[in-house]
Amino acid sequence: MPFAGKWHLVALCSCLSAWGLLDGDSFVPLVLLVAYGLFLVSKRKFRLLTILFLVFLVVKIDLTFFQENESILSGKEQTLSGRIADLPHFDGDLLRFRMKTEQGELVQVDLHLQTEDQKNTLIRELKTGMVCRVIGKLEKPELPGNFHAFNQRLYLERHHIYWQMKTSQLPAYSKSSLTLADLLRLVRQNQITFISENFTPSSSEMMNALLFGSDDQMEEGLTSAYRMFGLVHLLVVSGMHVAVVFGTLFYMLRRVGMVREHASLLLLALIPAYVVLTGAEPSIVRSGITASCVLIFTLMKKRNIPVSDPISIACLLMVVYDPNVVFDLGFQLSFVVTFVVLIAGPTVVKSYRSPVMRMIILSVICELATFPIIVSSFFQLSLAGIVLSVFFVPFITFIIFPLCTAAYFCSLTFIGLSGFFSYVLDILLSVPHRILLYLAQHPPFQLNYGALTGWQTSLSVFFIVASLLFWEHFRNKKAILVLLVPFGLIFMSVSLADLLDDRGTVTFLNVGQGDSILIQLPNKQGAVLIDTGGTISFGREKWRERKKPFEVGRDVVLHELSALRINDLDALVLTHRDYDHVGGLKGIVGKVRINQLLVSPYHDPDANDQALFRKMVRDGTVVKRIHSGMTLRLGKAEFHVLAPTARSKESNDNSIVLHTELGGRQWLFTGDLSQNGEKALLERYPGTTADVLKLGHHGSRTSTSEEWLNQLQPAIGIISCGKGNRYGHPHQEVVQLLAAHQISSLRTDQLGAIQFKFDNERVIDFEHLYHP
Repeated sequence: MPFAGKWHLVALCSCLSAWGLLDGDSFVPLVLLVAYGLFLVSKRKFRLLTILFLVFLVVKIDLTFFQENESILSGKEQTLSGRIADLPHFDGDLLRFRMKTEQGELVQVDLHLQTEDQKNTLIRELKTGMVCRVIGKLEKPELPGNFHAFNQRLYLERHHIYWQMKTSQLPAYSKSSLTLADLLRLVRQNQITFISENFTPSSSEMMNALLFGSDDQMEEGLTSAYRMFGLVHLLVVSGMHVAVVFGTLFYMLRRVGMVREHASLLLLALIPAYVVLTGAEPSIVRSGITASCVLIFTLMKKRNIPVSDPISIACLLMVVYDPNVVFDLGFQLSFVVTFVVLIAGPTVVKSYRSPVMRMIILSVICELATFPIIVSSFFQLSLAGIVLSVFFVPFITFIIFPLCTAAYFCSLTFIGLSGFFSYVLDILLSVPHRILLYLAQHPPFQLNYGALTGWQTSLSVFFIVASLLFWEHFRNKKAILVLLVPFGLIFMSVSLADLLDDRGTVTFLNVGQGDSILIQLPNKQGAVLIDTGGTISFGREKWRERKKPFEVGRDVVLHELSALRINDLDALVLTHRDYDHVGGLKGIVGKVRINQLLVSPYHDPDANDQALFRKMVRDGTVVKRIHSGMTLRLGKAEFHVLAPTARSKESNDNSIVLHTELGGRQWLFTGDLSQNGEKALLERYPGTTADVLKLGHHGSRTSTSEEWLNQLQPAIGIISCGKGNRYGHPHQEVVQLLAAHQISSLRTDQLGAIQFKFDNERVIDFEHLYHP
């Protein structure tokens, strides 16, 4: 076979080419390609160089002429017709599916259901492959609102989806002639429904995940626990499943007398169907193509093919078919882990006799290999996952998966057996899942690496490669410890970088209609969070409840704290008890150490807040009530409390107001202080000024008087408010007042999160996400 043992270089070239051509902000992949090309020239390996250049050219031509990299829709269309291209997904009162329009473009449809009867009807009747007509409004997917938030628009664009059709009108739908792929997807949908209806929730969610690649029914807390400990790959159909399923089928065909060649041809024909039936995610596509390559080589009598070649060819074919796949997390993890197992597996088997030791070593090596990918996506890594994988990998692979398979086929034959298998599966899964959920609530050995910079990622790769080379050289029991060293070295290096960083930041987080301000002092002197935001949720009917409703404390504030490697808050200030300022508290309590909780003397917590306060006290938090005249000192910074002075009937005027100097500028954080509160503050502190003013009450007309601005004379006014909020904040008269005073108005609804960087002497820079 041409280039036997070199196909991994061709595959790597295709990945770097796609990465470099699609990501215009990164020059690293193209530099690596040029550097390796020069190396090949120096070694006079012109044949391989020509092949790699042709691969680059193919990817470039593919992106230029064949990939749909822009929309053909104008965005003004109100009615779209097309075919449902995937399984309809129901989440509370939201129905979501992808539709391929008559023009051939994919559109994501978000239908907000009005009644439970509508939902039940669509669950029964709406099927993949149906022709439907949708009336609604086309919108661009949301951009990220914060610096480290998930970019939904970019994610969908990389799946060739440029528009979302949002509607509350039921679509018109009807059956149509189905392609083979549509028919297979329909079978998949029907079987997922069959399992959900005939097995208990805990057993059906596992069966659907392992047999048909659908984790929609999986409890969110359980999925998060698997993800936290690096075990989520066990919940998707992967190469192990393909090996077990088709290995068993091949054995059975041979036992009934079918010759090897005919059995291989039959399996070759069945693999594409299996890939579609199990969801066609990158991991299963990779497995399917790899298995097909192995079967083809077997039929061609090619017996000395290097084990890396089939998977390399699979990688090459997937990238050429859709270069955007290189950014898919499942694609990255699937290929990296598989390559590592293929390369390191034989060495591990030779070096260690104990099966447990082999599994531990492979787990550690896989954790090291996937470290840059995992940390760039989730910021944290739990070393407990290495130990847990020793139990969960064989448990899920060799006990639960075969049992799920037996349960499914036996129940197809006799539905009465579903109860028995549900009982067995529930018993087997109960204790492991309870342990997993408990550990997720009390994560051991969890390290927060945060969002790594380019040089930190490069240093991480260096440490990882060095440790693997050292282990490869010695291969003894003591060398095992060397594999754990990079986790510590990387953590210490990023921690040291934070200590040496003489820049601080003030970040006005985009929490929608609410406030949350994060202050980080230079050289890790301290971190202060002022308010937590809060999503106001009204009582909803049971059928409307989402599987994982948006929670601003968990999904925004905690996410940003993790990205910034903030494990401890020196102070959490809750300016007053309005929900849009304190509602996010439940999302961060127990996840971040909070040294001090500072509240107003007139903060009257409700029962839920009291329970959170008690938990914080048990965790070691000191609760203090602060008022006008007090000072909070952190490092070289002083935060002066200017209000409140006395209890007010108006909750907003009980707000804590903080004044400080950072980077040579005066800052004033006012909570929801009204004009009455502003007047009282000026009377008590007549000399107060501020270069940067956080406007009270989200830019409401009840705050920010002209007298207030005349006294403070700010250069910048920050307005934290939600896009399209129902209160109309900021009110137009406030915006006009700021303009009349020549004060720069920065709004989170227009700009996203806003961040100022400063050192001990000056404000260095400020940035925001959007550019309206």
